[in-house]
Amino acid sequence: MAALGPDSPYEVAYDEAVRALVEQQAFVDSLRSGAGLLLSGSAITTSFLGARALGPGELELMSWLATASFVGVALVSLIILWPRRWEFEADPVEVIEAYIDTEQAAPAGKLYRDLSFRMRSSYLENRRGLNELAGYFQLAICLLTAEVILWVAAIALPL
Repeated sequence: MAALGPDSPYEVAYDEAVRALVEQQAFVDSLRSGAGLLLSGSAITTSFLGARALGPGELELMSWLATASFVGVALVSLIILWPRRWEFEADPVEVIEAYIDTEQAAPAGKLYRDLSFRMRSSYLENRRGLNELAGYFQLAICLLTAEVILWVAAIALPL
């Protein structure tokens, strides 16, 4: 087992664990920003192209499909934007109670080691949710692409 002193090699592992969680948090923020932009882009697309495609006529097949794509983008974007429980930090009260306010306070190295393992667990749990959100984001991109194509087709090829 490595040294548990104040200059413990576990501090390096701890720093890497912190960096990994910070990157995950930035990824969540990025996905949410992107989902908001996709939702806005979809609404603008439907506003401009939908108004042109629908005109005075009734809804044709392409218009129905484009509208369904818009609804799909909206729903998937809302799934991404919906608040979720992420774990990006350790509870300071738990750390103090478990390692510091005890009969014999734990050495800094042990604290770094244990927190590194805890953050690794958080990282793995978060990753499952992030993979799910990334899949939803890809679906929203595909739906927006389909929406644009369908509105353009509804304008160019009225049936």
